[in-house]
Amino acid sequence: MNKRITLVAAAALMAAAAVSTNAGAAAAAPQHGTVATAARSGAASAAINRNVRRTPAVTPKALSMSPGCSGTTLPIDCTITEPVVTTLQTTYNFSFLPGDHVTVNAGGCVQTGGHGLTWKRYVDPASDNDLYHGLITIPGATSNLARLLDVVGRQYVVGGRGGSLILGYQDDNYGDNGYTAHDNGTGNQCLNSVNAFVHIVIS
Repeated sequence: MNKRITLVAAAALMAAAAVSTNAGAAAAAPQHGTVATAARSGAASAAINRNVRRTPAVTPKALSMSPGCSGTTLPIDCTITEPVVTTLQTTYNFSFLPGDHVTVNAGGCVQTGGHGLTWKRYVDPASDNDLYHGLITIPGATSNLARLLDVVGRQYVVGGRGGSLILGYQDDNYGDNGYTAHDNGTGNQCLNSVNAFVHIVIS
């Protein structure tokens, strides 16, 4: 009888040890589902090919985009001359992708209409009454229609899904804006200036 009891007790101890060993192994094992998910997420981000054309094969001439805008290899160097200033905002067929590093420069002057010397700087207009500022939206990087004054010279990294470039202009009367009949501007702020431009580099 004692021998039988001893055998039963030994079997029970062995079973308990096996359960403990399996539990410890399970606790020590990596969480394969989480690791795989993180790996897939990283791979998806790395899989984005940013060496691609950012514009359609044909772009409207009215948008005045330089040949560099249609480049397919980073860095992409795009200049838009005489951006549209006759409406609050204009969408350009120039796209940004997640992970793009974007730097913007801009300058020049715009005809704001009216009497006398009426041209004003595009980025930092003087005597502006809080108007006449060039605006920009880089989806996933800047706020919506941010003033170029606050964007130029800084580098942004595009997040989210990216999207198309939007340029805008701040005015209370768009009908007489443009790039004709150049003058020296209010307070001579446009003396010897060029027409407005936006220069974008993606790396």
